[in-house]
Amino acid sequence: MRIFFLLLTLLCLQKIFADNPRVKYNFKSLNSRYELKPSDTLFSDNKVYEDSIYDSKTKSYYKSTYTIPDRYYWGLYDTKTKEKLYTIKNDSLFIEFKTALISNDGQNIVIIDDRLPGFCYKGFEIMTFYEKNKRIKRLKLGDLVQNMCSLSYSVSHMFWCFNDFDFNDSKEITIRTYEFYNYTFNKDGELLNKQSSITFGENDALVVGAIKRESRNKYSVKTNFCIRGNLKAGEILDIKCKDSEMKKIYGRLYGFLKSKKKAMKKEFTRTFLIKDSKIKKTDFAVPIYNSYDSCNSANLME
Repeated sequence: MRIFFLLLTLLCLQKIFADNPRVKYNFKSLNSRYELKPSDTLFSDNKVYEDSIYDSKTKSYYKSTYTIPDRYYWGLYDTKTKEKLYTIKNDSLFIEFKTALISNDGQNIVIIDDRLPGFCYKGFEIMTFYEKNKRIKRLKLGDLVQNMCSLSYSVSHMFWCFNDFDFNDSKEITIRTYEFYNYTFNKDGELLNKQSSITFGENDALVVGAIKRESRNKYSVKTNFCIRGNLKAGEILDIKCKDSEMKKIYGRLYGFLKSKKKAMKKEFTRTFLIKDSKIKKTDFAVPIYNSYDSCNSANLME
């Protein structure tokens, strides 16, 4: 039995933390009329690029330099006529590692970096807007994500939004971030609307915290990260919660197997809502918020 659960655990860990590279060399509009793909070779000019890399041990950034090998121009093609309409230079965009959205008339392209390398750096460019081959707007991570603790990490990438975005019939794009805000932009990259994607009260809080049972129906909660709300990291709350409700927050393995009918005495960490001064299980899917504690410091950086 122990071997079975060990194998099950290893399988789950593999699915959670495995990080296969995502490389894609073509993107189509929703109506499939237009396709963006590599078209012409651009030979490297040996230009030296510089990047900031975060060191989790020293909790500081260091500079890394690199050159780019031969890259491509990417062309937008009419899939019916096979005609190349225009090209976009891909010397530093790395379109193949990102997501490209193409309007149904082929006039606008948005490149979205929804799978960033590195750590929570507000200066990462995450959205680039084009009108044909002319770049008209660029947005950074800090423009859409205020709380760096709301990010999710794999082995080598950082995620900040849900991938349910595309152009609508009005050539608008709505991005849903892991902070549960919807940002709607027009084709030129202008922000049209920002609104919460969940029902969230003024005094509510979405928290990642360590929960400990103090006595029957009484718990203490230490805030690790506050994704939404006004709680501070390290803040400790005394909360009344029925043991039966806490079992829902913990999950089906509350108490673990033979002891599942007993009250949990060991401290555990979960993502939960604090609503009307009560702790509740979220009724919506949440990402895995697995930031380093230093994300709270990153929020103070400009």
